[in-house]
Parts: sequence; structure tokens; C-alpha cells
Amino acid sequence: MLGANASKNSTLTLVFLATLKGTVGFYSGSPALIADAVHTSLDIFTSLAVWVGLKLSLKGAGEEFPYGYYKAENLVSLFVSIVILFSGVELVRGALVSITNPVEIVLQGIAFGTAIFSVMAMYTLSQYKLRIGRQIDSQALIADAMHSYTDVFSSLVVVVAIAGSILGLPWFDGVGVLVISLMIFKLGIGIARNSALTLMDAWLDKNSITRIRHNVGSIQGVKMVEDIRLRKSGLVVFGEIAVEIEGDTNLKRVEMLSEEIEKTVKNEVKNLEHLVINAKPGKMAVMKVAVPVLMQEGLHSKISRHFGKAPYYIIIEFEDDKIKNWDVSENPAAGLDKKRGVKTAEFLKSRGVNVVIVGEIGEGPFHTLRDSFVKMLQMPEAVEDVEKVVGKISELSTLISPTE
Repeated sequence: MLGANASKNSTLTLVFLATLKGTVGFYSGSPALIADAVHTSLDIFTSLAVWVGLKLSLKGAGEEFPYGYYKAENLVSLFVSIVILFSGVELVRGALVSITNPVEIVLQGIAFGTAIFSVMAMYTLSQYKLRIGRQIDSQALIADAMHSYTDVFSSLVVVVAIAGSILGLPWFDGVGVLVISLMIFKLGIGIARNSALTLMDAWLDKNSITRIRHNVGSIQGVKMVEDIRLRKSGLVVFGEIAVEIEGDTNLKRVEMLSEEIEKTVKNEVKNLEHLVINAKPGKMAVMKVAVPVLMQEGLHSKISRHFGKAPYYIIIEFEDDKIKNWDVSENPAAGLDKKRGVKTAEFLKSRGVNVVIVGEIGEGPFHTLRDSFVKMLQMPEAVEDVEKVVGKISELSTLISPTE
């Protein structure tokens, strides 16, 4: 809405300026002022095109355009760049005419005042459109603002031309216009390039990809960021990100991580409309399994069904589904009166455990382990020693809620 209003206000301002410069140019006999009026009239058409593009881009998605009409704005931005280049050609033509056929201006004071007023008005208009364009991140409106900014220089040329006529040097405007036309050509080519690349779904801000990869990769539970794809469509951005997460693909865990990932990406990308997050579990190179036990007899230890009360834990390290080594440690939280389960969970986390086989577990330790992406497996009823439990590890079901 802001962008459409800015384009409408710009169009009305340009109509007023074109009429003023054309009228004063006609009665004063200033070719430069008349040429500037024609140039401004061309800008009216450009602003109208930007306004139409913004209106189209705000239309809702339909069956024929499921992703909306957002890219209408990018098409208009490309059109604006063509108009800028055309304006450059017209300025060169006008410069050559003014150099070869200088004309003395009458009503010089009125013409000079009109030219100065045009410079101030065009500068104010360009800054207004640039501010709104940056606020809503509109490529077309920013392009139109830069076009208006070049018109400030063309209006300055008119000031110099009229001043030159007053001083007896009417050819001043021709030389100045030739210099400005080179600036306009450079601007037009730059905008055309950016518009074309955006229409081809190129992402021009490479630094944002680096920042997103680093920040998302720093989120607890994200093991690796595999791929990031962003594309701009009009005012909005669509994205896809593929990540490898620690642990399994528990739906609640994926949902929790997805929310944090999306928030992180939105901090780096303005106007993010939709982000597709593909989260898949990473394969554990080394699996460290903790089992609560009643005694220190290695793999023949009798298991304990109580998570926090278990006096010992055997931590078994697997590599390629084979036992690499094991170690029995005393549970430092077994004798506590309060927060025994949570302290036990923190102890297992400190040992690098990523899988726990447990019979009974309360809400506190369950959430402590889950939030740290430690997988919890249900201990079987009929098995009594560690060796038989780990032999059935592939058959055990995953706990998705506390058992106590």
C-alpha cells in the first residue's frame, strides 16, 4: 500500500512539473526547459508503470498464478531500466541540437527560477520514493527513485543552460547533457542487469547466505546446513533450507527446530514470505548408549528400571553397530532428595550420551534429554541384564512422553 501511494503521489507531482516546465519553456523560448518537460512527461509514464506493477504484485495467488503476481514488479523494474536508457539517448540528441543551434532565451528570470524549482522538487521526490522503496524493499520503486535522482542532474543542466544564456554562453547545456547521459546509461544498465537476474531467480546478496549458514548451523540440534536457496519475487522472498539434525525426526522436535530456523533466517532476510525447511536426521557416527544398572558387573550387570534412582550407569559406545568399548560410572545424583532425575539427565549429557534406554522417567529429565536431542528408548519388560538389552536395541520403541 505504501509503495502504490508513493507511485501515485510521484505521478501527480510529475504531471505538475511537466506542465509548469512545458508552459514556461514555450513562452520563454528555452529548448532545454521544453526538453526537460518532455523528459518529465516520459517519467510520468514510468511512474504509472511502477504503480501498475505494484498493484499487480499485491494481488492474491490464483489457480493460474499459485505463487502470486509478485514478479510483476520485477518486470516493471526491467521496463524502467529501458526507459532510463531511452532517456539517455534523448538527452544526447537534445545536447547535439543545443550545441549546433543555440537559442537566446526571453523571460530569463522566470525560466531560471522554474529550473531551480524543478531541481529542488525532483530531489525531494527522489528522496521520498527512495525512503519508501527501502522501507518496503521494493526494487521497482527504488529503481524509479534513482531515475528521479538522475532527473535532478538533467534539471541542473537546464539551470546551467539558462545561466549560460544569461552570460552569453548558450552552448553550456550541450556539454553538461553529454556528461549526464553517460551517468544515465550506467544506471540503466545496472538496473536492467539486477532486474533480469532477479527474474531468473538469482540471489544477489551472497553475504546473507554465509550469515544464514553460520547462524542456523549454530542452533542447538542442527548438525549441518546442507543447502540454502533464496529467490526474490517482487516485494517478497521465498526460500528453501535443508539441514541435518541430531537425533531422530520426532515431529515435535522438527517443529521446534523449524520455528527457530525460520526466526533465524527472518533476521537476515527482509520480507521473507515462505520458507521450506527440510530437516533430516544425521547418521550417528558413534552412538553412546546409557543403561541404568544396579551393580558394576559390566555387560552382565542387572538393569534398573528407575532413571534417577539407579546407582550406576553403564555407557556403551557403538561404532558401525558393534560395541567398541564400555564404562560403568556411579550416578552422582542417585542419593539426592530433589531434582534427582534432572541432575541424572545432566550427568548423562556431560558424558556425551546420545541414546538412553530407560524403564521409568519423569517429566523433568524427559524434557531435559529431549531438548538436548538425546534419544530415549523404552526398556523391555522381560530382560534383566545389559547384554540382552543392547542385543534388542534395534527393536526398542522410542519414548515420546514421560512414563511417570
